[in-house]
Amino acid sequence: ALARGAATRGAQVLPYHAVVAIDREGDEVTGARLRDARTGEETVVRARVTVNAAGAWAGQVAALAGIDDVRILPGRGIMIAMNHRLVNTVVNRCQMPTDGDIIVPVRTVCVIGTTDQHTDDPDDHTVLESEVDQMLDDGEKLVPGFRRARALRVWTGVRPLFEDVKADGTLTRDVTRSHTLLDHSHRDGVSRFLTITGGKLTTFRLMAEHTVDAVCRALSEDRPCTTTAEPLPGSEERRHYHLGERLGRKEARLADEQLICDCEMVSRSALEDGIRRRATTNLDDIRRLLRLGMGPCQGGFCMYRATGVLHGLDGMTSQQANGALLDFLQERWKGIHPVLYGDQLRQARLDDWIFQGTLDVGHLST
Repeated sequence: ALARGAATRGAQVLPYHAVVAIDREGDEVTGARLRDARTGEETVVRARVTVNAAGAWAGQVAALAGIDDVRILPGRGIMIAMNHRLVNTVVNRCQMPTDGDIIVPVRTVCVIGTTDQHTDDPDDHTVLESEVDQMLDDGEKLVPGFRRARALRVWTGVRPLFEDVKADGTLTRDVTRSHTLLDHSHRDGVSRFLTITGGKLTTFRLMAEHTVDAVCRALSEDRPCTTTAEPLPGSEERRHYHLGERLGRKEARLADEQLICDCEMVSRSALEDGIRRRATTNLDDIRRLLRLGMGPCQGGFCMYRATGVLHGLDGMTSQQANGALLDFLQERWKGIHPVLYGDQLRQARLDDWIFQGTLDVGHLST
């Protein structure tokens, strides 16, 4: 939604591009160089003001501009998605911040989080068995019977915790979650360069408002803020996510509508539209758009169908389609592996028979 909203207002969105250099002319930042992780091709972006909004990597990006004291304390945490929407509103313990104190309903599932462990590497995606057990135990305290639900997958995120003074580098739970906007022209003598860091998802639009206000000041432009009044694309109706709506569309077109993903009711037409809209051959991109493969089977029943649609629609070679399938399955496995017990273990064995026993994906030509 953020990318679509930005694109409709003239932004150019470049996914899979890493910042490899910040360009300076004297004490003024003039832009950045980006590298496409898929092709290795580099792109030079020129800008009147450059904003560093790199999250846990903000310190590394600032260092590319010659600013070495943007001190980010990465705090790694895990979250677990359960296979039912066990609650219809956020359940949060009113206590001092600690691990496993919140359950959030998200579409067809609910998510419990989170742990907080200091790490030196923002790319650290370690999931400890002890953390998984802790989250499930804490969920039982919040919602009795929580442990009897089915854990679908685990994922990790790294918080960009920032302190501009000396702090204990291991106690990330004690570091403020509020955001910080750094104007490096005043702080470091480097003009036309801003860093926005810290904060949380719940405050990200306020962070954007403060950042754009600072950009406007740097450009001597007076523009009204529209952040609080304009909804993001897709959120205009302010309704909960209902599978029933997708099912209704399916039933209205029983004769000509094929169902690709049974868990999330993703139709063939929706999949084809998503592929065209995203202009991508990456099934993980389509997952983020449609929730394809995010149900209890984690892609077991829909991925071979989706790969066939992708192959036929986009004119991919069979080798490219095979590669897209294998990449998706590998990404799903990362989150499934830490919760392989009970029903999810049985599901994983069934998926294994589908992909290994029937399709022999381990020997597909790529």
